[in-house]
Amino acid sequence: MIRSAWRYPVDVFRRFVWPARGADFATPEDHGLVPEPFTVTTSDGLRIRGWVFLPPGAWGMVVVCHARNASKSRTLSHARLLVDQGLAVVTFDFRGCGESAAPRRWWRDGLWGPLKDLDAVVRHVNTAHPGFAGRVALLGCSFGGNMAIAHAGTAGRHYPAVVLDSVPLVRWVGMLDTLLRRERRGARFRRTRAVADLLVARAASLWTRAGPLYRHARRSVRALSGTRVLQIVGARDSLFDVEDSCRFLREDCAGAVTVWRVPAGRHLTNHLADPDGYAIRVVSCLRDAFGAEQTIKEEANDRNTVG
Repeated sequence: MIRSAWRYPVDVFRRFVWPARGADFATPEDHGLVPEPFTVTTSDGLRIRGWVFLPPGAWGMVVVCHARNASKSRTLSHARLLVDQGLAVVTFDFRGCGESAAPRRWWRDGLWGPLKDLDAVVRHVNTAHPGFAGRVALLGCSFGGNMAIAHAGTAGRHYPAVVLDSVPLVRWVGMLDTLLRRERRGARFRRTRAVADLLVARAASLWTRAGPLYRHARRSVRALSGTRVLQIVGARDSLFDVEDSCRFLREDCAGAVTVWRVPAGRHLTNHLADPDGYAIRVVSCLRDAFGAEQTIKEEANDRNTVG
């Protein structure tokens, strides 16, 4: 009994601090895609593996970031949808997921480690595919979107567009509180468990430096002038406070923000609930963003020529 009482908070803490290793459960071939595999090395020495899908005559490129406890295989349906629209797609495994290496010491990473993975992948994209310069966008799913938005305005690069799908732009400790409250409904010793949950949520948030990452993301969105942001939220998403997430961008984002609420959408199912609508809105956002980027470059060239 005593051992079980101690084991519960330890197991919950580990669950939030050390993510489960997301395995690849599908292949590109399952979705009719032909990948170009690549491997990059992060600034802290981890090898990150990914796939590139290059349809003929691609008019832009999208770097897709998967959700926590998942892998790049979970984004293959997104990749298929985007490739069908003539877009090149890059998808990869964050550290400790799929085929990518795991850090030796998770406790040093917190929630920040995957930012290094995304940075390494984007550097590879810029070097290996220079023809897409000015036409590279980010698409993040759930936690992958948290990484995308924290990276976009602080990495020293300009992204014409960022697409956020089912992304909890909320304080992590609050989201954990809500999740644990839902999980303990009907459980025994609910008052005792409520106290344990409260302590675990705050300990996990402190350990992973979730608070500083939230503030880092706020600084990032304030630097996104000239970036179009498409926020896709499911009307039936119950993982986080959707209104709070929308407020995050509405109050702080320097770029143009469009919110699409998918009536039948739930967490990470928006592209399945309305695939046609998903394609239309993402393509419209990217075409507008890439077109604006091209106009800016042409105006800059004209000024240089006159000078």
